[in-house]
Amino acid sequence: MRIGIIGTGDIDIIHRYTKTSEKRLKKLLEDAAKLVADLGAEIIILPARGIPYEFAKLYKKFGGKKVYGMIPAKCPYYGDKIPFIINDYLDVIDEKINWTSFYDVDGSIATMGDYTLDFGLSAGVMCEIGEMKYNIKYLGKKTKLIIFENTISRKLHEEVEEDIKPIYINSIDELKRILK
Repeated sequence: MRIGIIGTGDIDIIHRYTKTSEKRLKKLLEDAAKLVADLGAEIIILPARGIPYEFAKLYKKFGGKKVYGMIPAKCPYYGDKIPFIINDYLDVIDEKINWTSFYDVDGSIATMGDYTLDFGLSAGVMCEIGEMKYNIKYLGKKTKLIIFENTISRKLHEEVEEDIKPIYINSIDELKRILK
């Protein structure tokens, strides 16, 4: 099983807009990473600052099997800025998946696995979730989006939910039931 991990790059957004404290978020990430590692699942991230990187570090700490890093190798938009964005976050990557641009990574990462776990909302996360519609509709992807509701300020709009059909959860027990 492969699980994409998406979430805000600016973790303080979660604390500012939800009732999830730093301590509670840390515990949630630890418990989720341990569960995913214990299940023997592999994870897929965009190696950059924020939730996916922090999750990957915890996943590795708990003996996680493999971390795939989607690398925007030939990004025509950010070009020579790519090393400044990702180089400090490559230490958790076991295998690189070279992709064309940051925009293509955003458009693909949420449907690269069997499931995608989301912690928090940001402009980048919304791009990743938004592109799921087209990957599901036109590419036949079957990825299920699981959103920790306690890390977002509100649910997605109905217009988005209709196409994506996200699963909202608030606990590791709920995640465990879904993934098993």
